[in-house]
Amino acid sequence: YRTCELPIDIALEAAPDLLLPTQATQFCQDMSSKTGESLMKAIWNSPLVALYESWLADHDPPKDILDFRAPPVSEIAWPTMPGPGFIFGCNSETMDECLGRGVFGLPINMKAAATCIRPGASIFLFNVTDRLLFGIFEALTVGSMNLEPKAFSKNPNATSSPFPVQIRVRVSLECPPLEDTDPILGDILRSRSGGRIGALTHAQTEAIASLLASQCGALQYMIEYQQSLQRDEEAQAPPIALPPRKIETSK
Repeated sequence: YRTCELPIDIALEAAPDLLLPTQATQFCQDMSSKTGESLMKAIWNSPLVALYESWLADHDPPKDILDFRAPPVSEIAWPTMPGPGFIFGCNSETMDECLGRGVFGLPINMKAAATCIRPGASIFLFNVTDRLLFGIFEALTVGSMNLEPKAFSKNPNATSSPFPVQIRVRVSLECPPLEDTDPILGDILRSRSGGRIGALTHAQTEAIASLLASQCGALQYMIEYQQSLQRDEEAQAPPIALPPRKIETSK
């Protein structure tokens, strides 16, 4: 899901036929597929907002409302320290499991290729069914064997995953996906052979991450954040891919 702020004037500019619910009409309004598609594109290109959860201050919050895949506010976010990255693969059947588990996997024959992955590396996920590249994720571990032995397997008693070379990830920056036919993406990866999945150079990683970030209006925000840190100034991390925050109440 995606939580964002979309002003009404921007929504109407993107989808002029949009019927807004009012008390004079009805609270639910139908829309055409064209209007819906235009509105979704506008939502995807709107900046995300930070979510806030309230709970009693005398005990810790429920763990299920904190997104373990997102970085804490105190950590430096991409692209302050970019480096070599990696593109993992999935299909329409395994993508939800990848994101739900926070685990990406590779076949055993790619074990050597995964040795370049280090915690903090920028990671991308390529859906081979829809031909879409998703990101930006951050590696939390090195490539290891069977972190989740039952992952991506239809056998509930499996002792080894069909994609056993695995890493744990979290969301670094949530962006709209890139289409495989994107000419800029094709130019970035032109020097690679053997398909989309595999290791990336430092330059390729930074270029793909910047391309993704520019799609949701976050690139300039992140650049300014990076420059503030370099000047040793206090900087508030951009409100992107962050878990819910506690609302402090005055006593």
